[in-house]
Amino acid sequence: MRRALPAALLVAVLAGCGTTRPSPAPTLATPVPGWSAVRGQVAVVSPPVRHAEPVSVSMPAIGVRSALERLTLDPKGVMIPPVEAAVAGWFSAGVRPGDPGPAVIAGHLDSRSGPGIFARLGKLKRGDVVHVDLADGTRVRFRIDEVRVYPKDEFPTEAVYGPTHDAQLRLITCGGSFDAGRGHYADNVIAFASLG
Repeated sequence: MRRALPAALLVAVLAGCGTTRPSPAPTLATPVPGWSAVRGQVAVVSPPVRHAEPVSVSMPAIGVRSALERLTLDPKGVMIPPVEAAVAGWFSAGVRPGDPGPAVIAGHLDSRSGPGIFARLGKLKRGDVVHVDLADGTRVRFRIDEVRVYPKDEFPTEAVYGPTHDAQLRLITCGGSFDAGRGHYADNVIAFASLG
């Protein structure tokens, strides 16, 4: 059964907004600067349709393999980013990969110590494969449809979180130039993928 949550409960623009600039290390209780809420509607499946939770993601074309942590919301409705820059996270209040709708996986672009797990996300090409392994041993294969860059203030909430009839995947990180005044990157890099 689908229901919608206000996107203010969700932070889409947040995914992977690391920085090479010195800043306090994030904790689960402290939102990372630059990870702000998006207004609109978000598709959520409740309860999950058929799949176990995702445990890892891999993108052979760009050399990415990562365990997945569960990403949740803080009391203000802001999605808490992955704790470590080297580990991606799945938005656990949303769709599970392989179920109808858009599942969302986020990762950092970088950190103070170097590149993050999604540093090369923008290098993915149409047709590249993304595997998501589930806790029950199932592997769900997606193929990249397109990779786009959006200014943070023009985040495509409906395209990322809006309902779809089939299983989709959205991979999100930051991009563009680092805005020291605002404490985050100017853009989001979003890879859109379909089962395949």
